[in-house]
Amino acid sequence: MKGKKKKEKKNKKKVLRGKESYKKKTKMLKTKTSPQKTKKERGRKKQGGILLKPETKKTGTKGRTLESPRKEEKPKWMNEIKDMLIEMRKELLKDVSQSAKMERDYLRFDIGDFYDHASSDRDRELMLTLTDRERDKLVLIDEALRRIKDGNYGICENCGDEIGEDRLRAMPFAKFCLSCKIDLERQESRNI
Repeated sequence: MKGKKKKEKKNKKKVLRGKESYKKKTKMLKTKTSPQKTKKERGRKKQGGILLKPETKKTGTKGRTLESPRKEEKPKWMNEIKDMLIEMRKELLKDVSQSAKMERDYLRFDIGDFYDHASSDRDRELMLTLTDRERDKLVLIDEALRRIKDGNYGICENCGDEIGEDRLRAMPFAKFCLSCKIDLERQESRNI
């Protein structure tokens, strides 16, 4: 008799569990509007669009995560070149301000004979030419710094290949790889 009562109790529990789970399932179906998750997705949490393994019950730590693709980190030499470009920019601005000061001083002390004026005019013209070159160089440096920021630095603007590290160290504001630069200079010399 005892064995029979135990069986009946177990059967009642199964029936009750069945009703409870049925109620839970129907309640979930009524409230749930999102698409059904797969068995793997159910126990996982999303973090930054990546599914993680569920937390373990004992430790509460998360399982191994998949790393999302990040932008490649800049190589060490590129940071060195960036510092070099910033230093070149500072030096150019300093030189330009000094030449502008010399120009103001020249205009202030415009006394002397004809030969002094001719020599001074030639020097002044040379200084103006240098400042034009310096301005052009400053523009190239600013463009190179912008390309570093955008992640396009070291890529030839003509063919899309990488510009060699040695070339970039020698001329940090280079826009073209060596072969494209040679081709461009040949075309320019033919057009002249």
